[in-house]
Amino acid sequence: MLMKSKWITYTTGDYKGIDDKYGNPSPYFRKAFTLTRKPKKASLMISSLGVFKAYFNGQAVSNDYLAPGWVDYRKQLPVVEYDVTHLLQEKNAVGVVLGDGWAVGHVGSNFTFKRTSWSDTIEFTALVRLTYEDGTVEEVHTDDTWKATQGAIRRSDIYMGEYVDARLDLGNFSHPDYDDSAWDPVEVPAFKFTRNTFLKRVMNPPIVVKHILEPTLVKQEGNHFLYDVSQNMSGVVRCVFRGARGARIIIRHGELLVDGALYTENLRKAEATNTYILAGTGDETFRPLFTFHGFRFFEITVEGQAEIVSLSAEVMYTDLPSAGTFSCSDPIVTKVYQNALWGQRGNFLDVPTDCPQRDERLGWAGDAQVFCKSAMFNMDCRVFFKKYLHDLRDAQLGNGVVPIVAPLPIVGFRNYSGHDCTAGWAECIAELPYFHYLMYGDKTVIRDNLPAIKKLLDYYEEESPSRVRDYLDHRYGDWLNCNAVMDQSVVATMYYARAAWDAAQLGRVIGDFEADRYEALYGEIREAFRKRFVEPDGRIFSDTQSCYLMGYAFGLISANEARENLRRKLKEDDGHLTSGFLGIKFLLPVLCELGLTKEAYQILTYRDFPGWAYSVRHGATTIWEHWDSFTVEKGIRPGMNSFNHYSLGSCTEWMYEYCLGIHPHFEAPGFRKVTFRPFPDPTGAITWAKGHHDTDFGRIEAAWEANGKQVTYRVTVPQSIDSHFDFGAMTVVSETRNGESYEFVLQMP
Repeated sequence: MLMKSKWITYTTGDYKGIDDKYGNPSPYFRKAFTLTRKPKKASLMISSLGVFKAYFNGQAVSNDYLAPGWVDYRKQLPVVEYDVTHLLQEKNAVGVVLGDGWAVGHVGSNFTFKRTSWSDTIEFTALVRLTYEDGTVEEVHTDDTWKATQGAIRRSDIYMGEYVDARLDLGNFSHPDYDDSAWDPVEVPAFKFTRNTFLKRVMNPPIVVKHILEPTLVKQEGNHFLYDVSQNMSGVVRCVFRGARGARIIIRHGELLVDGALYTENLRKAEATNTYILAGTGDETFRPLFTFHGFRFFEITVEGQAEIVSLSAEVMYTDLPSAGTFSCSDPIVTKVYQNALWGQRGNFLDVPTDCPQRDERLGWAGDAQVFCKSAMFNMDCRVFFKKYLHDLRDAQLGNGVVPIVAPLPIVGFRNYSGHDCTAGWAECIAELPYFHYLMYGDKTVIRDNLPAIKKLLDYYEEESPSRVRDYLDHRYGDWLNCNAVMDQSVVATMYYARAAWDAAQLGRVIGDFEADRYEALYGEIREAFRKRFVEPDGRIFSDTQSCYLMGYAFGLISANEARENLRRKLKEDDGHLTSGFLGIKFLLPVLCELGLTKEAYQILTYRDFPGWAYSVRHGATTIWEHWDSFTVEKGIRPGMNSFNHYSLGSCTEWMYEYCLGIHPHFEAPGFRKVTFRPFPDPTGAITWAKGHHDTDFGRIEAAWEANGKQVTYRVTVPQSIDSHFDFGAMTVVSETRNGESYEFVLQMP
């Protein structure tokens, strides 16, 4: 692929260590070459430590950003390939500019927030491959004949922002006739091994601009302008300025306003600030290349003689096709769905991150596993999650431990004990393949990940021969619950059982000879769990809602035990939810499965604290990290607090699967078989719901409308899908079919 190409770099400043605040200016590279005949095809392949933007003959080769993406660069180096055939001329030139990105810039959270996790220099390797009609191939490689310099981008960092001095702009430096006589030779770094053996084609679709939002001016005070884009988002602001040479523009970003001012306290060490120095050449466009921010509001400060000509907010995330929609008669519940979707958009930039704004933005495994099914109903995530599973396998330690985040940064996380698996986070390596196979039917996901699941279970078996995972250090439990703390050993043993069950189910799909052993292991863990933690009346030690939700969902307690204890807990908790990140995924589905649909809708539509609707009523446009990220009584929660976290939005899968009734089957995955089993609202708070999900066989549409106790349920389903209908306790009054469309009139009890 790129085996003959050299890795090249260019020093633009003094070395910046892990504790330095900013990096060096971006290096710019170019190579000119002339064709003697016309090729049939031309491809440009690039990999880098850092992120890049590539140009060919004066044009950007793609609309992507932050290529080649984020991985553990010790294990793989992603290669992006572009078709540049349409850009070829007789005289040609390639131009590349690099930014710090994840490999060189800041990565981490709070105390682990450091630079140079993978490299202390930004480097890249590339080639242009020219294929001719006669089958011959000619290649232009990166080597010491390339030239380099520095230019307008004085520093770039995903968390800190980008600083551009347009007075140093290089012009159209990838144009074939560009004068590079003042440029310097590149540097070819020396390293002890051949880095090219780690080169792999990039897996994910590119990060692109998916939506453009128009900001509204909130207020102007002197040279300060405050704007609202009306949606918490991830991306950048594209600006056009006009003014005097040397005028300075500073753009700061935040999620909230407090007393009419931009609130940035929750960003912690992430500055999220972009700076632009005008060249004074008329209308000048500033669009940062190598950063993104999580924000709804932004403030522009103008220092010197300059004016704002135009602004637009560009929403960036991995280019994943939409796969579904949901809406209902309750605008607040519909908004909860939309907020979860926007949370997914804001956190799916090559890696499923926890939040897009503060000094964190890490690929937290627990967040990913609880939301993955919701995500797959919303978007086509098959490649996205396969890539993340690759990151998880790269992060897995030799003893089987799966760390809490992937990719796992070296700096800051280097003291990770290696003797701890955080329950609910480590098991992402098992849960994600299970749901991926359910939703897409791709057996390669099982074959790729089953060995890693077994390795994790081997660790657990050695660590916990009693089949009970007693409390170890560094556990999150049912993270960010509402004062309903689950015992850590209960959580850990539950997920131990679930991982064994996953291994058995997945193993049977591919005929793995150890599937029966893992089924038996699951039984042993279940027995040990019940003996240690379950009382004769079905009470689970620590006695929280999540105990019973997860206990039932994982098959550790009976339906009757779960039902009676959940009824009791809901009464004790005044009908309010108390679950955190792990338990909330199961709340609405389990209540419906246990015949407590009324309670499910009461919780879903509850307007006050705690609940989903509370955040909507107080202006949320994404899902909050905490149930009490903001309350009227206490205001904004201090410290760790994000207003764009998708984890508590895992109720989205319930909206598709239970409210609309679109229920896929593991034994016929990828929606080859669907049971339509809706749960209309018996309280009457929601009178209609509708939505769709796109499968490989075509679009499934489902909708219901209630008139008192009578419900009209309509479904359109491709004929190639094996369709079944289950209306539980509802009576079928009438049934009509017209081709792929069905209509049922149902009577609720």
